[in-house]
Amino acid sequence: MNIIEVLIYGLEIGKTKLKINGLNCGEVAQAWMDVNTVYYPMIQGDAKRQGNYTHDGKLLIGWICG
Repeated sequence: MNIIEVLIYGLEIGKTKLKINGLNCGEVAQAWMDVNTVYYPMIQGDAKRQGNYTHDGKLLIGWICG
């Protein structure tokens, strides 16, 4: 069992224990991101605000595996 911690701007989801079933950390994180975020190349015409945002508008910062 691996631990993946997802970091979102202004919020820490925390440590989630997941059974990996042969996937590596990056693959699991990408799958989580595909389900839980949407990529925007810019926000209101501002390309500096591009990124993956959760469905309630929070910016995904990244993930840490350990």
